[in-house]
Amino acid sequence: MISRRARGFTLIEMVLAVTLFSFLMTSYYVVFIRVVELEEYARNQRSFASIGPAVLDLVEDDLLSLYTHPREPKAFPFRGTDNSLGGEPADRVDFVARRSSIHQKEFHGDNNWVRSPINEVGYRVVRGDLDYGDVRRLFRREHYYVDETPLQGGDYYEIYDRVVAFDLVYAGYRVEEEERESLDTKGENSLDRFESWDSEERRGFPSAVIVTLTVEPPQLSITDRTAQKQAEQRRRRTFVRVIPLAHADDIPYPEAGTGGNQPGTGR
Repeated sequence: MISRRARGFTLIEMVLAVTLFSFLMTSYYVVFIRVVELEEYARNQRSFASIGPAVLDLVEDDLLSLYTHPREPKAFPFRGTDNSLGGEPADRVDFVARRSSIHQKEFHGDNNWVRSPINEVGYRVVRGDLDYGDVRRLFRREHYYVDETPLQGGDYYEIYDRVVAFDLVYAGYRVEEEERESLDTKGENSLDRFESWDSEERRGFPSAVIVTLTVEPPQLSITDRTAQKQAEQRRRRTFVRVIPLAHADDIPYPEAGTGGNQPGTGR
């Protein structure tokens, strides 16, 4: 007589074993996915805390390099436009900055890459992914050197793709008050605030720019999007920075970068 153990497992036992194994593997997989999600969430939270200040640092560096020296004999224009997208501020600003170009240009096709000491710079916001939240993308414009239209053209480089609001307020005097005493004698309280600024209309530059930036955390790749959208409504962060502008009228007009002829047209 053959014993039960000698006959091996029955079909029911095999099915039960496979079912139990599948259940355990599924549980392990769910735990693994959750651990990966939590790790990604923690990593994004750490980077999110530095995104706002990093963006404002870049904007501040550009504005502090504002080039206001007269040129034959007109100064470079400065224009801040009051815009909105979906009811949130989405302002735009364009000017000329006295700082080395972030991106290099090649001249003469001989790998002669140079940077320009003066460039057209701008910031603008465009609508982002409509399928995932009402967020926008912030771009920085840079045009190598300066051409005949310093507020237009150039290349756009994305700074951050989870911008909720980008609001710029300009502090300065009204046109009819341009002959008033200087800021040093009148004090900061004498300045007015404007939602937009055109240096050609106001015949001058603002004394300071107040930048307000609201951002959301980077998009997670695994977490359920519906749940994430609800959570991000509570995790938006707003950063504010007041940037005083220096009007350096005695700065000499810079030459083009070494290693190539002065491009002049920026092309």
